[in-house]
Amino acid sequence: MSLPTKRNLGALRQELRDRLGFASLGSQSGPNASIMDSFLRSAQEFLYWEYTPREMIETASIASNDAQTAYTWPDTVHLDRIITVVGEDTTSSTPNRWKMQEGIDYTHDNYATPKTLPTRYEVRSNFDVWPQPDGNQYRFHIEHVKRLGAFSVDGDFVTLDSDMVLHLAIANAKAHYRHEDAPVYGQQLERYLRNLKGAGLGNKRFVRRTGKERDSFDHHFYNHTRHVHADD
Repeated sequence: MSLPTKRNLGALRQELRDRLGFASLGSQSGPNASIMDSFLRSAQEFLYWEYTPREMIETASIASNDAQTAYTWPDTVHLDRIITVVGEDTTSSTPNRWKMQEGIDYTHDNYATPKTLPTRYEVRSNFDVWPQPDGNQYRFHIEHVKRLGAFSVDGDFVTLDSDMVLHLAIANAKAHYRHEDAPVYGQQLERYLRNLKGAGLGNKRFVRRTGKERDSFDHHFYNHTRHVHADD
């Protein structure tokens, strides 16, 4: 079954104007086109940090090079929304994947190490790994919440749920123009968002973890994220 059809900025702008009582201005004319677009873009940006639909989660892979420790980030990766990083040795016939640990500090950068299997990474302007790899046989798989797509011209499609983005834009615009029913839309959005979050949980949870694997619940309270199955 396909995902719901997305709507583009032009269509959402016109519907937003209609709902605010500006239908007579049309989709291309009128002095308020910029502010209509701003309501829609701001709504999507806010919702991007508020909830994560599962279709926004993907994995991008980087191939290693001999002795290279810094790599360009894949275009879709948002550096603040990385879930986990897994390394893979493509030449191994035995279990060949391992969870990479975030954190390369001065104690690692301060001395030369033999070229070997990289076990650590750091989120910097580049994707940094340590130790330096001993060949091009490794793959670094970065599970992440992908970036929002372009949303600035009429033909650009909304990335998130179009109805939810429109609903928040309407609520914000009605508050801006002091419509009396603005609070009603805000309350509806809260229920809508709560239901979407509940429906999207499935059997995975995103929880905090430490850098060390321990048989305790301390991974819920630290600054790294991993998947935990709901039945665990």
